[in-house]
Amino acid sequence: MMNGLGIAIVLTVLGGLLGALRLYQKWGAPQPELPRKILHVGMGLVACSFPWLFDESWPVLLLGVLSLAGMVAMRTVAALSSSVGTVVSGVGRFSFGEIYFPLAIAIQWHIYLFATALPEYRVLLYCIPLLLLTLADAAAALVGINYGSLRFDASDGMKSTEGSLAFFLCAFLCVHIPLLLGSNTGRVETLLIALLMALLAMLFEAIAWAGLDNLILPLVGYLLLRIYLGLSVVELEMRVAMTVGLMVFVLLYRTRTTLLGSALLGACLVGYLSWALGGWRWLASPITVFVGYTLLSPRTEANSQRKHNIHAVVAVSAASLAWLFLYRLLDLLEPAYFYLFTLAFAAQLAIIAIARLGYDYPRLSAVPLLGVCILQGWGLLFVPYLVLAWSEPHCLIYALWALPGVALAAIGFYFTQPSVRDCPTDQPRWLRQAAGGALGSAVGLVPLYLF
Repeated sequence: MMNGLGIAIVLTVLGGLLGALRLYQKWGAPQPELPRKILHVGMGLVACSFPWLFDESWPVLLLGVLSLAGMVAMRTVAALSSSVGTVVSGVGRFSFGEIYFPLAIAIQWHIYLFATALPEYRVLLYCIPLLLLTLADAAAALVGINYGSLRFDASDGMKSTEGSLAFFLCAFLCVHIPLLLGSNTGRVETLLIALLMALLAMLFEAIAWAGLDNLILPLVGYLLLRIYLGLSVVELEMRVAMTVGLMVFVLLYRTRTTLLGSALLGACLVGYLSWALGGWRWLASPITVFVGYTLLSPRTEANSQRKHNIHAVVAVSAASLAWLFLYRLLDLLEPAYFYLFTLAFAAQLAIIAIARLGYDYPRLSAVPLLGVCILQGWGLLFVPYLVLAWSEPHCLIYALWALPGVALAAIGFYFTQPSVRDCPTDQPRWLRQAAGGALGSAVGLVPLYLF
């Protein structure tokens, strides 16, 4: 009975909000982004009430399906797209954000219902990641539109420094205030946790495209918050220092890379997540790839141009981050997933070497090119792996087994990528490269079952 009443309340509130925004849009002539962000905030705040409205999974699943159907209908049904649909589509840019947001809420709700870690923080672990996305995203958009003057290139066009700072400040308050008022976490701890979470959120907002932050940020926010709540002041201070140091290192090293601005921020984020979710040794692989790919071939005018955007960073890191998220989300064995994480990056480094060395040495035949690149990718990642994991069982067997995984990824990429020696930077290339890393790391599952 209570679940049915909760569904009726949510649908009534959201339906009334959508209708009111359409009237405001029609009679008040606001900026197109304003009604869309008000709806975004309304949906997020309503979702934050779910722990007090529902006690099962099916009501939220039903609401998610209805929300997705409604969003799709407002984009595809002519009668709706020309009326209430303009609330979400009036900004004139393509985004799946309104589709991803209900999915993210459903995922967060199921984590809330079934997670066993930190039961005293269940409501905060559910609400804080949603508040980050709900309020901080709206603050960034509105400040950026009205006051943004210091602009930088992003995947969705231009974004402003003012908008990113507004996102950071709002995100800081979205974490700090609930922790301070709703938990027994110490004051210093709440400040440091809020600072770390706000840095993460700001980086996501700066690099996300097509609304992808609506799907990923709540999940990553939950994982990080769950870790940070168990750390001492000293450990949190080390995290802050490491995060700032990583950002400074990437910015100082940027002149040696081919990464555009959004891609540099993405590289910072990959390092941040590797360190924050895994620990210090998980940072070795992304740093090795970041530094190592610039050393794989002679530095020339052609290979020093800034031409790689955030899609390149996502392709290189996607498989590794997937293993890292699985390890943290499901509380799996760290040695096995650290090995898979390293293997995925090793496969990517071999693929990068194929593109760069193939361009630099066009007369080099396939066999020596592949041999050199495979050994480089494997050696640069698995020598440090053996040093870091030497005390763990089977680490030498894992390292040797990784070689065919790297080889399969490199060979597969070489023979499926058209014009591989011309260093293409189109979307299909990044999809093939991401698939290569996933395939190579999947080979690493075999010794986990054999030994």
